[in-house]
Amino acid sequence: MWGQDNNLNIFSEVGWLARQPADFREECLSQGRIITVRRGEAIYREGDEGLSIYGLMSGSITVLIGPPRLTPRILNIMGPGTWFGVGPVLTGGPRSAEFRALSECQLLMVPGPVVEQLSSARPEYARAIGALAIIGHEAVSRVAGELLIPSSSRRIAAIILRIAAPDSAEARVGIDGVLVTQAQLAEMANVSRNVANGVLCRLRDAGWIETSYGRVSVRDRAGLAAFAYGED
Repeated sequence: MWGQDNNLNIFSEVGWLARQPADFREECLSQGRIITVRRGEAIYREGDEGLSIYGLMSGSITVLIGPPRLTPRILNIMGPGTWFGVGPVLTGGPRSAEFRALSECQLLMVPGPVVEQLSSARPEYARAIGALAIIGHEAVSRVAGELLIPSSSRRIAAIILRIAAPDSAEARVGIDGVLVTQAQLAEMANVSRNVANGVLCRLRDAGWIETSYGRVSVRDRAGLAAFAYGED
């Protein structure tokens, strides 16, 4: 292995890799390289070449998309246990989004040649890599569905659930919540910062969330979900 760290245990507990065959998981862990990305640095940008895949060990990452002629906007915030970067492995094309460190991050990078070797070695390995693409598609579909929620309050609540209270089998968020500013929430929900601020106050007053400077945590997941996906 190119690096050793106890944080690697997360990939046997949550996320895509934890659900794959043990021998495939060991190949990824043994041939991966641990890298550190400083806050604000890009792991890769839209249009970059590259076949490596990445697993987030610690910290948090923003996902940005930039439609033609538009400034890149935040699509998602991901926590430890999540994996990304498989698209070019399957399409042969460039990167289609930008992944940037929201805080200092530790990642496991499985190099492109290793990914290609694994995908051609055994059918079950190819299926495992394909499963990562399905997970990415499902995440994008969820984002799109949330943006179609008519109520801005419910839309913001749904986004908070996604980034600050993900399914425990998918990613890990600490008890202090997720790093996210009002401006970032507003961008993800396609509302003004004033609207986002007002909604955060109402969700906090209802007892569903807690907020601190640049951070949001979920206190009542069931209550917040009932509101986010309820009817006006």
